[in-house]
Amino acid sequence: MNKIAHIVGDLGRGGAERFVVDLCNEFAEKPYNEVHLISLCYNNPETTFVNEISEKVNYLSFYKSPGFSLQVLVELTNWLLVQKIQIVHSHLNSLEYLMLYLFKKTETKFFHTIHSTAEAECPGFMMKSLRKSLYKRKLVTPIVVSKDGSESFRRYYGLDNDVVIENGRPFLALTKEYPNLVRKYKGNQDAFLLIHVGRIVKVKNQQLLIEAVQKFNHKEEQKCKLLIIGEVRDEALYQNLQELTKKDQFIEFLGGKDNIADYLNIADFFCLSSFYEGMPISLIEAFSVGCISICTQVGGIKNMINHQDTGFLSTDDSVDSYYQALREAIFFQDKSKIRENAKNAFRLKYHIGASEKRHSQLYNMPITSLS
Repeated sequence: MNKIAHIVGDLGRGGAERFVVDLCNEFAEKPYNEVHLISLCYNNPETTFVNEISEKVNYLSFYKSPGFSLQVLVELTNWLLVQKIQIVHSHLNSLEYLMLYLFKKTETKFFHTIHSTAEAECPGFMMKSLRKSLYKRKLVTPIVVSKDGSESFRRYYGLDNDVVIENGRPFLALTKEYPNLVRKYKGNQDAFLLIHVGRIVKVKNQQLLIEAVQKFNHKEEQKCKLLIIGEVRDEALYQNLQELTKKDQFIEFLGGKDNIADYLNIADFFCLSSFYEGMPISLIEAFSVGCISICTQVGGIKNMINHQDTGFLSTDDSVDSYYQALREAIFFQDKSKIRENAKNAFRLKYHIGASEKRHSQLYNMPITSLS
């Protein structure tokens, strides 16, 4: 029996948290795995992914309050010692809570996934030095989610022992809301339907997307309808975006949604205009249903999309560049080819089963061979 623990700060509705839940669920489908998902903080069922954890996964929260907690560090260490976990895999800001356990004499293998750029995830000098020491001494195996993430890791830490394993998602299921959405957004409307999925935060750069869509609608006869799906994390930014769109009938903010598959299946295009992305789960979801993607050429996105093959990329992060990419995608002749190529890429590379297989292979390598 393989005893595996994945540790994360919380299960808020972000891409990394989404992936951790999916990966644990996939691991738990194997009868030879005993899977534990550890959240340092409490997770509200209404605002997190906690309800999507499989019954086959052992879930535990330490109810940590904001800020560093010595008590949680000790409690987690004691729990790991009692459980005799063989594989400990941390994510985001949870690695430092393994410091006591790391230096115990156990047979445990340690892994940590960097879901963003190395510098964005660990900006402080002290934490950077600590993590670099752990990676360099092969106490922790660093995993990155894209080639761009690997370049970031090697540049930031001056090391070359990272392992690239792409994110993944299971196939998405439609819900009972799908027919209603078809009637509402596809019934009598002749506008192209665009879907954006992302929290309202600066890095997602929704203003660029909005201005590019407004430029398209100003110049073109047939219009675009943009639906922006995502929770508000930056209230000031949200108010600015509301001001930008207050008289625009073609742009709607829908807030967070659980039925993303319904929206992606009715959409003509999926749009991301971010300043940076690691390997966006929302883009993987778009691939899974063959929704044509139009994105800025940043982070792991440029490793996923081949222009005019699996989607479309803007040449830079200017409004005009994104408008040109939008126009190119909308008037592209062979859209069916793009849709099929995206779905094939998902099946081969971005399904959660492929990610689970790569992780299992890495976990089972001898410690002396890791990194």
